[in-house]
Amino acid sequence: METSELATMAVAVMTATATGVATAVGQSAGTAVADALHTRLALTERGRAALDTLNQAPGDPAAQAAARSVVREEIEADPELRRQLQLQLTAPGTNATGSLLITGSQVSRSPIALGPLTINNTRGGRAVIALVAALLLALVVLAVYGGTRLIMVDDSPESSQDDSARHAVRALNVSEVKRVVPDLPSMPSGWERSGSLAAGKDEENGCSGAQARFSTNNWNDGNTRTVWAEFTVWSCSSAALTAKGFEETRSGVADNNKAREISFPELGDQRAAITHYNIDLDETTAVALLRVGTVLVELEYQPVPDDSGWSREFEQLASTVAARAQQVQNA
Repeated sequence: METSELATMAVAVMTATATGVATAVGQSAGTAVADALHTRLALTERGRAALDTLNQAPGDPAAQAAARSVVREEIEADPELRRQLQLQLTAPGTNATGSLLITGSQVSRSPIALGPLTINNTRGGRAVIALVAALLLALVVLAVYGGTRLIMVDDSPESSQDDSARHAVRALNVSEVKRVVPDLPSMPSGWERSGSLAAGKDEENGCSGAQARFSTNNWNDGNTRTVWAEFTVWSCSSAALTAKGFEETRSGVADNNKAREISFPELGDQRAAITHYNIDLDETTAVALLRVGTVLVELEYQPVPDDSGWSREFEQLASTVAARAQQVQNA
């Protein structure tokens, strides 16, 4: 199973457990998965932030996207965690539905009551029960994600599948672009807004844009240093025009001093992450570029702190704005 698919299933179960959707089916297995992930994510600052956001707003797509990003990283870093999640999420487990309890142990040959339905405890009857349980578990995940994550869409140009089954792609006006830019409640704890939100329309290309800046204090070796995050968001009349803007912007960032691409989660339709060095300020800046449909996002994060945990926060910020870009286009 692909890492992204496994992370999606795991967060779906966490969300279902948190919202009570899992009380009808999979409560025991769902609780085991949720507990294991809560324990794991609580070990890091970024994990704790994702958990807090998901617990406060389990139905928020941005919160779910942030959680998926963190879970995906943990799975990639720990083969044992991957193995455990695969066993719990794909193997037949313990599922309660109505008055029926299905376990891996043998049961007697007396009839089995499944709500109003009675099934003889034969090989064929048990197969029916297993099928019903599997369908109910699928419904839990569908209820959380609307089925969008369970449908694998071919992104290649040759694909004839309808892209609308995966996500909406439409141009946004200035008011809508402003909603893509994160607000203060969606930022991690400790960040503050620096200045007001600026927005407008480029009369030359017709693209709508918005920009906002945030800051936080970073402590390193007893010294305090301000870190800035600036979000610049554009939406053009078509995805093709935005894709052109993405390539032009990436080329410009890559021309900076000591520029190098760094690893980055699979967010949006196109993505790039580049660090470069400002020799005048003696600082390193990290830039994330994302295209989500018609939306182009540029995130500048500077200066890059000395501690190794900065990349997780950087990715969390990018994941948040990517989810908001899709959410506004879907509206």
